[in-house]
Formats: sequence, structure tokens, C-alpha cells
Amino acid sequence: MRNGILGLILNLVMYSGALFAETGQDLFRAAIQGQPQRVHTILSSGGDVNSRVRGRTALMVAAYSGNYRVMQVLIAYGANVNLADSQGSTALMDAIIFGDPRLVHLLISAGADVNAEDKLGVRVLVKAKKSGHTQLLKILEEAGAKEREEVKIEAEPAEKKEGESTEKKKAE
Repeated sequence: MRNGILGLILNLVMYSGALFAETGQDLFRAAIQGQPQRVHTILSSGGDVNSRVRGRTALMVAAYSGNYRVMQVLIAYGANVNLADSQGSTALMDAIIFGDPRLVHLLISAGADVNAEDKLGVRVLVKAKKSGHTQLLKILEEAGAKEREEVKIEAEPAEKKEGESTEKKKAE
């Protein structure tokens, strides 16, 4: 009997982490509610920092909600700042919607792609222009954000083009 109870206690201790494990939804909820200590607790007990709920990560919802301290915790635990949801939106794009320069600085310093674009091809800088947050525009431009990649096209000299057309006529 004693071995049975001891075995039961050992099993409970061994599997207690699995029994009380936090889910991605718990992390998502803590992030959107601005609970950095709860986020830390979930992640320190093995929660997946990049887990998704309806395609979005905890970092995305923290950025969208303006939860700076939660974002700091998520990034410290290795959150991927460049993951995108099903629409192609990233945490940086969400931070732009919220409009807090601290959020944008934090994500850029953590390696966020300032030239990311969503599924419609709209880049971060364009989203910032549409939001009307002029301070964010400056931050993004200083970090190298562009509306579109500049494509250099070298024009051929007019003389060469005329010569080519003359050669084509001779060949015909």
C-alpha cells in the first residue's frame, strides 16, 4: 500500500508540469491584458513564446494593444519579431497602428524587418503614413524603411537604339 501511495505521489510530481501547463491561449490572454508577470510565469514553465491563436502571436497582440512591458518579456524569451499572420501583418505593423514610438523602437532593436509587407503588398512605411503618426515615419526612415525597392534601370544611348533599328531593317 505504501509503495502505491508513494508511486502515485511520484507520478503527480513528475507530471504536474503537464497537468498545469499553460496553453497558447493563456499566453495570448495575458499578453492582450497587459500582464507581464503572468507572461513570464507561462514562458518560464515551458510555454511556446511563438504559439498562435487564430494565426496571431502574443507579441502581435501585445503590440496592437500597446503593452510595452509584455513585449519586453516576450522578446527576452525569444519571440520572433518577424512572424506574420494570415494577412501578412507583423508585430511592427500592429505597433504602428497603436502609434507608440517606444513599441516601434523596441521591435526595430529586436530585429524587426522595417521593409516587411503584408499580403496586399503594403509595406510598413506606407502603413505608418496612412496612420498619420509622423514621429513613427521618422523612426522607420532612420531604420532604413522604404516604400518600395528602388530599381535602377540604365537607359541605352539613343544612338545605339537608332543603329539597332537600321540594322534590323537591313536584315529584313
